Amino acid sequence: MNTIKNPARSRPLSANVKRLMKMARESPQNPAVEKIERDFSTRDLAYCDMQGNIFMAAVDRGLEMSEFAPIFMNSQLAGVIDYSFSRAGGMEEDDISNYLRMPILLKSPSIIVDTVMWLDEIVNGVNPGESLNIAVVNALAKDEPEPAARDSPGDSAEKADAIPIDMKALTDAYEYAYWLGYIYRCECHMHDESSRMVYGAFNEAFMRGFYDKLAFDDDVALTECAPEICRRMDALLVGKLWRQKDG
Repeated sequence: MNTIKNPARSRPLSANVKRLMKMARESPQNPAVEKIERDFSTRDLAYCDMQGNIFMAAVDRGLEMSEFAPIFMNSQLAGVIDYSFSRAGGMEEDDISNYLRMPILLKSPSIIVDTVMWLDEIVNGVNPGESLNIAVVNALAKDEPEPAARDSPGDSAEKADAIPIDMKALTDAYEYAYWLGYIYRCECHMHDESSRMVYGAFNEAFMRGFYDKLAFDDDVALTECAPEICRRMDALLVGKLWRQKDG
């Protein structure tokens, strides 16, 4: 029986990928090894902000980050963003992105969320031996992505009257979602790695625990502290990879 791998699910990192990630993060002892890290431009920060807004839109759809993050980070849509950013001129001049109308889609983060969840639902319904690509093409021919049928935390006024909204919990959910999307994209850009690779190293459970341990200064913008947050994450990853190698 053929086993179908869902591209919206994370998979273990290979030994070679781990080696490359470690080399990209550690301060190299060998001067011939170039440390992959760069200063962030306005364009970098715009992409980070864009992804933060996508993750916040998932909260609007009633999605938990533990569910949405692995689906998005391992999705082909995230892969298109990765690919487009690495090209000169970015998404605005990338033929693949323009063909998929990505610049237009990204103007509405909620559409991105709906599309990613819709594709994930299609992939999960594919029978063994059936082509994932054909299943998606067939679905596109007869359906349009629809919003996930979930209770949004900011739902209608009628629901708000019936069930009081915990504004602090909602604010916390938005803040964490934005931070999560932003830092994931920052990590991708800092080392020129794919969303799938970054998520394989830092899953949502790790990110939640890391976030809960951070002390945030209200006067310091995320644009300023994001690279330092990534460097701290990188140090933990390098240490983990070294321990695995020694073991």
